[in-house]
Amino acid sequence: LMSGVKNNVGRGINVALVNGKTGELLDTKFFDMWGGDVAPFIEFLKTIQDGTIVLMATYDDGATKLNEEARKLIAELGSTSITNLGFRDNWVFCGGKGIKTKSPFEQ
Repeated sequence: LMSGVKNNVGRGINVALVNGKTGELLDTKFFDMWGGDVAPFIEFLKTIQDGTIVLMATYDDGATKLNEEARKLIAELGSTSITNLGFRDNWVFCGGKGIKTKSPFEQ
């Protein structure tokens, strides 16, 4: 879904959105949480549709610019570790928009 060869990954939080019914890749983006701005990331999270599988992984630093609103939106996707994510922590997550429980796929 994502790789350096496809040129769709970068420093910060890397995100892939997958249709929960068909398995079709919907979108990939990365958000620089060290030198970038958290606002585009928040707006992106707000546009995710119910039934979408959300895959996230950090590279370098994924936490410096994260604020409470961004962390809350990620928690709503099923994350339990996002509240503790710190500077240069490694983090991978698979959740979903509209999930009713916490995701077991997070480390």
